[in-house]
Amino acid sequence: MGPASQETIRRLWPADRAAFRAHLLRLDPQSRNDRFGGGVSDEFLDRYAAHCFGAGDLVFGAFVDGQLRGAGELRSANATWTERAPFVQRAVAEAAFSVEEAHRRHGIGEHLFQRILRAASNHGVATIEIMCQADNRPMQKLAAKFTPEFRFEAHQITGRLIARRPTPFSLWREASQDMADLTASMIDAQMRALFSRRAPGV
Repeated sequence: MGPASQETIRRLWPADRAAFRAHLLRLDPQSRNDRFGGGVSDEFLDRYAAHCFGAGDLVFGAFVDGQLRGAGELRSANATWTERAPFVQRAVAEAAFSVEEAHRRHGIGEHLFQRILRAASNHGVATIEIMCQADNRPMQKLAAKFTPEFRFEAHQITGRLIARRPTPFSLWREASQDMADLTASMIDAQMRALFSRRAPGV
């Protein structure tokens, strides 16, 4: 990522599914191993992307010069995310991150982490679990910026974050940002569709 590159962090919506899928397919073998805990095929990533915007999923993306290059996911089995209060209280969620190799070490992971934390606290999440491979040092260093609490479990490291309680301002900020992100998602989808129709004649 060059010095003049423009980075945007926003929530992803179903209209961004194709961009999310393309991002996952661009991950190199090591990045796939770091994200999914092992080597995964293109077919696996196709299926994963097809089911990544369910009721218990919040997905955020890092766009660099208009291309999705990183993603942060917040998933919960006991919560259904809604866009207005009251939210489920004391939910437990798992966070995961993926950043393409050429765009690592530029702060993308940290920016995604901050957005995940804000969304978690505003949606009633009490505990965020972060799992990564024991040899994934970059992810461990990133998580350590937000919590010193880690414990080893077999071949993985599990970190736990206790989310902050939301405030009226944080709830308003999250709702406003979500609306802006939804609008941006729809515009991006329209631009991709327009470009795909024009591409064969270029």
